[in-house]
Amino acid sequence: MSDLPPSHSEAVAAANPAANPAANPAAASPAAGLFRGLRRRPWRQWRPGWCALGFALLLPAALALRLWELTGRAMHYDEAIHLYYAWQLSNFEEYIHSPWMHGPFQIELTAALLLLLGDNDFVARLGYALFGTALVGLPWLLRRPLGQSGALLTGIMLAVSPALLYFSRFGRNDILMAFLTAALFILMWRYFQERRNRYLYLAAAALALMFATKETVYIITLVFGGIALLTALTAFGLWVRDGDNHRLSWAAGAGGFLLLLLTLTLPQWSAGFALFQDWLGLTLANRDGVVDGIVGAPQWEGPFVPLPLFAVPPWLHWLALLPFLGIWMGYAWKSFADWPRRWAGVGIPVAMADAGALALLRPVGGLADGIVAGIIAAVAVGALLYLRIPWKKGLLLLAAPFLMAAVYVALLLPVVQVEALLGAALPDGVRVAVEGNAVPVNFVVAGGILAATALLSLIIGLRWKGGVWLVCAAIFYLIWTALYTTFYDNWAGLFSGSWQGMGYWIAQQEVARGNQPWYYYLVGLSVYELLPIIFGVIGAAVFLRRRDGFGVALTLWAGINLLAYTIASEKMPWLLVNITLPFIFLAGKLLGEWVEAAEGRRIWQQGRFLLLFLPPLALVGFLYVLLAYADNAESAAFSLTYGTVLIGAALLAVAAAGLIRRAGSGGAALAGLGLAALLLIFTGIAAARAAYTYDDSRVEILVYAQGGADLTETYQKLSGQVISGIAPAELAANPVAVDYDLWFPFQWYVRHWKAAEQLRFACFKAEDSGGCQPPQTDAQAAALLLTAAHRYRGGDMPSRYRQEGPKRNLLWFPESYRRPGENRPAEGPLMELRQDLAFFRTAATNRDLWRQALRYLLLRELSSDWFTAEYYSYWPRTAE
Repeated sequence: MSDLPPSHSEAVAAANPAANPAANPAAASPAAGLFRGLRRRPWRQWRPGWCALGFALLLPAALALRLWELTGRAMHYDEAIHLYYAWQLSNFEEYIHSPWMHGPFQIELTAALLLLLGDNDFVARLGYALFGTALVGLPWLLRRPLGQSGALLTGIMLAVSPALLYFSRFGRNDILMAFLTAALFILMWRYFQERRNRYLYLAAAALALMFATKETVYIITLVFGGIALLTALTAFGLWVRDGDNHRLSWAAGAGGFLLLLLTLTLPQWSAGFALFQDWLGLTLANRDGVVDGIVGAPQWEGPFVPLPLFAVPPWLHWLALLPFLGIWMGYAWKSFADWPRRWAGVGIPVAMADAGALALLRPVGGLADGIVAGIIAAVAVGALLYLRIPWKKGLLLLAAPFLMAAVYVALLLPVVQVEALLGAALPDGVRVAVEGNAVPVNFVVAGGILAATALLSLIIGLRWKGGVWLVCAAIFYLIWTALYTTFYDNWAGLFSGSWQGMGYWIAQQEVARGNQPWYYYLVGLSVYELLPIIFGVIGAAVFLRRRDGFGVALTLWAGINLLAYTIASEKMPWLLVNITLPFIFLAGKLLGEWVEAAEGRRIWQQGRFLLLFLPPLALVGFLYVLLAYADNAESAAFSLTYGTVLIGAALLAVAAAGLIRRAGSGGAALAGLGLAALLLIFTGIAAARAAYTYDDSRVEILVYAQGGADLTETYQKLSGQVISGIAPAELAANPVAVDYDLWFPFQWYVRHWKAAEQLRFACFKAEDSGGCQPPQTDAQAAALLLTAAHRYRGGDMPSRYRQEGPKRNLLWFPESYRRPGENRPAEGPLMELRQDLAFFRTAATNRDLWRQALRYLLLRELSSDWFTAEYYSYWPRTAE
């Protein structure tokens, strides 16, 4: 008898004889299997429950929140970059993936929408709004572990989260990543529980889209891999202990998902070896600021490896066939017992080696070589099928000799032309000096690492899941390749996606763009996401204490995620999306359990319903007094008026404590739900303030390099008074001139005028700063837009213009949360932490800082204005 544990399907069959064809002949037919579920539960008998109805109402509301005045806010700097290149692609202009814009998925998605639905701001942001809405519906798929109440509450928090709402109306890929991350977590958990291959196939597709979206996927893969590893530790311990009796193919559940993550993504981690390039004496990933190379890519420099490696005489090539035949004869004689398969074990490798050699040598030229190679390969595959050779052995017979022949020909025969290969692989406009048909060692090592990780992935994947893994790999690489090559139009994307993406990310860690303090995300979370953070932390403590498997997984996701983003050097407000997401799921699960514990039918007994109101009212009273104390601590009115409020709040808190004691755990749950409702209101107000304020009147932490509202006003004025008010011939002779330093986000707005040569971007720097012309040389332009640094000064402005400004180009939050006098690049980590803690101790007793913090948190009042880049506009006096 086999000592293998029963599979899921076997267990189901044993528990349900009706599902076993042998026990139930009527169930053996395909029709019976297809319609069995419908006979048990016809669709006409299905009735949606309250949870389904809740999501049916929530999703349209979430969509409305994301589509409402979607074009109201001016374009952000990064947003305009992404959307502009998507617009170019929608007009069938060439798009080349570059990692500084992250993955290609958002560009191609937006381009498809612009092509299908029209070219305007609304459509440009539509894809992000749709993904943000779809994210709200994902908790429905976790309604068992979350509970129905928890799933619906999670959906509500996802709908009104300030960070998620704001960036669902924003042309950056972070909301796409949030949806894909949540979907991958759901698939992972479902596979843990059910172990069905379909979750692996869907996870492979999600991973491919994630790797084609943003480099934060590396953090997500590590976090989810860590969850899977910790969940599977017991099973892996048994596998290691009894290695002789356990095979890798038995890994399932958490262990199986860990292997899926490892084998599908291992090649994408290859550029991580660049972390050790200084020790190796190589340049596998150029650092930021490199002059004669591509950031994140290996450097094209010596030493070089010439191709072919050696000048081998022709007779030696024929002699090399002998060890090749020996290898495959030994394999065939060992693997097959009958003579037909043994001869096939030698003939098929020879045929595939011929196909590989023909593909590279191309002795005839043109299409003929490819056709002949394809016919040979087809015959080899036909022999495999005819002889019924097991697919694992058959795959080895097909792939290994083909690769062996291809490598041999590439290295030892003069067929690889490096210059031609680079012409196809490098982006347009990028050229390197090729001498003597040689390749740098940097590229040889990088290519070798990629090949080795791909081979290791193949070996582990086949040993683990065989044909299922091949399907997963095919799904992953078909999607990934199609996106990175712009649907097979840009083959340079294969290398930029597999190596340069992570290489560029590694290079950016030294830059530490933004130079934010380590507590930056804690500030943002406290301003916008108090509801999920407070109840998520409480939920984490509860779930860890009782060892709730799903709760522990959510806790690991939230905790490791926050730690990883805190350590990462580049900190930006849009990354709050990734940090907030798992805390929302944690808080939703906890609040859902409290809804169940509150026992709704008994809520009216003994005045228990008052617990929904007493704690929130007490908290509001305490906050009111605290804010008033920070503002008016010295006034006599404070002690009289606010003292009364303080006493009232204290009495409410005491009354709530008494009710909780009488009501037990259900009472505590009601009090917690009341506080959560108060924070939900606060969250909704914060979301509305951030998402629907377009006039720059509110200074929001979520804003970083945001285009100012002045840009849209300038664009409308250009359209109404210049572009449409000047004759086309005159406008073509003297187009509108715009400073290059206004390129983004203004390039998005004027894309059509620039294409029609009605507007041009020009350099307006001083004559001694690089040879650009001074502004006087554009004195006949229909209108001028100049940055504050390049504007006309004194009496040098031509009389035909009138000046307006300064106007705001880009906006940044003034960063009043920073420690005064900080110089983080010059401070070591320990000194930085020590000085930060000293600053926190001082701030804790500083009433003025408390007043500023509370007034910003509750009222969005800030004494500092935006930090801004400014520009001036110069209009012809005829446009007055």
